[in-house]
Amino acid sequence: MTAASLYDAVVIGGGITGAGVARDLSLRGLSVLLLEKGDYGAGTTGASSWMIHGGPRYLEFDWDTTRLSCQDAGHIVTIARNLVYRVVFIIPVLPHDKNNIERMETAMEVYDRFQPLKKSHPHRRLTPAEALHVEPGLAPDLVGAVTMEEWGVDPHRLVFANVQDAVAHGARALNHTRVSELVRDAGKVIGVRYRGADGAETEARARVVVNASGPWSPEVAAMAGAHVELRPAKGIHLVYPHRISNFSITAESIDGRDLLMVAHGGFTLLGTTDDDFYGDLDSVDVLADEVDYLLQGFERVFPAIRDYRPVRATTGVRPTLFKWRRYEDELSRRYRVIDHASDGADGLISIAGGKLSMYRLMAEETADAVCRKLGHPSRSETANRALPGNESDVVPPGELAARCGIPALAAMKLQSRHGSDAEKVLDEGGTSRLLCRCEPVTEGELIYATRHEQVRSLADAFRRVGIAAGPCAGAACILRAAEVVGRELGWSAAQRFEAARDFVRGAWLGRAPVLGHAGWAQEELAQGSMRGLLDGSR
Repeated sequence: MTAASLYDAVVIGGGITGAGVARDLSLRGLSVLLLEKGDYGAGTTGASSWMIHGGPRYLEFDWDTTRLSCQDAGHIVTIARNLVYRVVFIIPVLPHDKNNIERMETAMEVYDRFQPLKKSHPHRRLTPAEALHVEPGLAPDLVGAVTMEEWGVDPHRLVFANVQDAVAHGARALNHTRVSELVRDAGKVIGVRYRGADGAETEARARVVVNASGPWSPEVAAMAGAHVELRPAKGIHLVYPHRISNFSITAESIDGRDLLMVAHGGFTLLGTTDDDFYGDLDSVDVLADEVDYLLQGFERVFPAIRDYRPVRATTGVRPTLFKWRRYEDELSRRYRVIDHASDGADGLISIAGGKLSMYRLMAEETADAVCRKLGHPSRSETANRALPGNESDVVPPGELAARCGIPALAAMKLQSRHGSDAEKVLDEGGTSRLLCRCEPVTEGELIYATRHEQVRSLADAFRRVGIAAGPCAGAACILRAAEVVGRELGWSAAQRFEAARDFVRGAWLGRAPVLGHAGWAQEELAQGSMRGLLDGSR
């Protein structure tokens, strides 16, 4: 076993909260080790609806969460300007809805009080004719609609921006590194043992260990005999490889749950389910009836939804705080910072619950608890300090495209991930050749990500730069991506082939539940273009 290193804090979990805690502590001058068993943001964070939003539905039963979400969303919008974009919702009202148009507008008038906190615009009320004019795909019998504005974000890039800034301020961050044990001395937690991607076991000593592992936090706490009580909730999204509408649209499921179709830059998310989950957190499947549940609910307000073909489904588990007898959709998104000294596990702090929209606040309060424990007087700087790529203004995409010899759309995508660092990324990569046209990614950006962003697999590359995220679902780019990443990491030809096959097999789990007749036809074409990746032949 490698000799133990000493840190002020070890943070377990590289989702958005753990990355935020690592960044906050690093900015306060503490030595930090961040450990993630998979890849950054590959769990709950990446399975979100890709929004920084206040959550107007919580106004009915958890007003404080709406206020805090909007307040922290405003901070996130300020420090991550290159990563966020406005998302405008239409909320249609149909006959016999539980909320008529007057009640819906009243709710939006209340929500308007919080909108300035997150730099969003107030709502507008639309007549049926106005609503159908801006979105003809809505059900023709609607009685009116209201609008609402939120913020979209790429959660994978938001997570990595926090990791990147933590490392820039002295932290050490490791992905594909699983904690196997919490080290204890006379009951006190004094460190962790972990196994990296190379299989070597290492021990790290820490003055405080932070458990930020989301739905896995009860499992991590149990390593020290401590207790975290959650009520995990499973959610799925359908992913469409294009914009179905220029607006995001809300709907109501058969059991009254809120559904969302969210229009992002070049794709659409439709979700989400919200069901108690009792299974294996490392193996969460999408079921056919969950897909039908979403489509059934949404076709009531957007009748043509079944004419559009999703390319995959995603799934994740929310680390919701435990509450008995509450309907899943009404569970609070509040969070708790838990000092386990009261459990006989001094030295361990857990952060549980919460939501993406207030990750920064959750991280700040967790870092405050760590600093109190260490006697380290300091204040959080994360509300106002820009994340990497936001330190200066970006040049117009057309100007960057002309300078670097890439399409304007590729330049825009590059800036949305790297902000003012976009040109530096291409310069480092040394080539502006496009890897895939349907999701314009350059080889240079993938080279940079492999060298500097801890890409160790093609699934990591999917999260960092969006390879295989477009309509081709990897058919046109995954083998080329394997060549680029393999060249940087020293993979043999066989290893490059195996990496591509692993990616295709993993992606299949998300595609299979959404394939209709046309989908199966495309799947045959895709498999033909990558012959041998699934059957093992060479």
